[in-house]
Amino acid sequence: MRRPPRLLIVSPIASHPADQGNAARIQSLGGALMARGIACEFLCFATEGLAPSQQAAMAGFWHALHVEPGVVTGESSMPGCWGLDDWCPPALVERVAGLQRARRYDAVLVNYVWLSAALAGSGGALRILDTHDLFGGRDAVARDQGLDPSWFFTSVAEESRGLDRAELVLGIQAEEAEVLRRRCTVEVAVFGHMPPLRFLGAPAPAPAMPFGYLGSANPWNLAAVRTLDAALAPAPELPWLLAGRILRRQDLLLASRPRLLPQLPDAAAFYAQVDCVLNPMAGGTGLKVKTVEALAFGNPVLGTRDAFAGLPAEHHGHACADAAGLVACMREFLRSPAFARELRLASRLLALRHAAAVTAQQDALAARLRAAAA
Repeated sequence: MRRPPRLLIVSPIASHPADQGNAARIQSLGGALMARGIACEFLCFATEGLAPSQQAAMAGFWHALHVEPGVVTGESSMPGCWGLDDWCPPALVERVAGLQRARRYDAVLVNYVWLSAALAGSGGALRILDTHDLFGGRDAVARDQGLDPSWFFTSVAEESRGLDRAELVLGIQAEEAEVLRRRCTVEVAVFGHMPPLRFLGAPAPAPAMPFGYLGSANPWNLAAVRTLDAALAPAPELPWLLAGRILRRQDLLLASRPRLLPQLPDAAAFYAQVDCVLNPMAGGTGLKVKTVEALAFGNPVLGTRDAFAGLPAEHHGHACADAAGLVACMREFLRSPAFARELRLASRLLALRHAAAVTAQQDALAARLRAAAA
């Protein structure tokens, strides 16, 4: 009997818990492929450390778990930005090569272009790079939004060099995939993200709050929440709930005085407490994972155009021009039962359309992995 295709997934982010967008993406991709008969092993390059509970959760999820200790990042090798391989130590490349010699994978999937050097250890396996985002020129995108660039960013030329190390590059949404095609010479495919649709089950209990926002503490989210707060400060009739890692920021002082949910065992606890989910994101790149997560839970979602980038949105509540427009829609949501019903229906139809597209992309990647094994 032919063995199942074997895939090694290399990531600088732990897949568990899925309490931020990149972890949710990694966990969802692995789960979808394993459900399609792919044997998925996970190599966690522990750049953020690893709690025993995380390690136990990952060991119970993946077919095998491997851990490579993180290292302290040194100085940038390029003026004004990081060099492509500044965050990828040779030890990680050697670890991938050693695992490949011992376990003979059919494919190696590396997360983020700044770990693309690890593909050199893949031997004859199919080399896949899941980009998550655009990192070439990412600092300029941040500055255009008035933000200091953070995390990894590099030049377009360096990003292109990393993309070309793969045989298959995954873009998280169609517009971004087109940019990636212009930046590399290898095949680029769209591989989106959509959590399981939770609203297909039993009806949820009545929520405690009409509106809410869930997010991590990255600069984009902080800027979005501060902008929303300024727009909501003169509107005490629009109460909202704030939850997620963003609450770890001690300097987050909000005039609109949202109710805080500091203890969040899982995302479901947030979505059960709010009716309409808000995403006031301005700018940024990639797919807004918080948007698709809210859609998957069945909540009506109000957001800016940028919050729905890469999604086939049609309702005007999914295309607010700015925070002021979002607040106007919040008022309409409370005032008009018809508007609330329309938004809920539009959000769920959007979730169904996007889920169908992502399912087809998952099927295609699984077929590609089976072909590599054959």
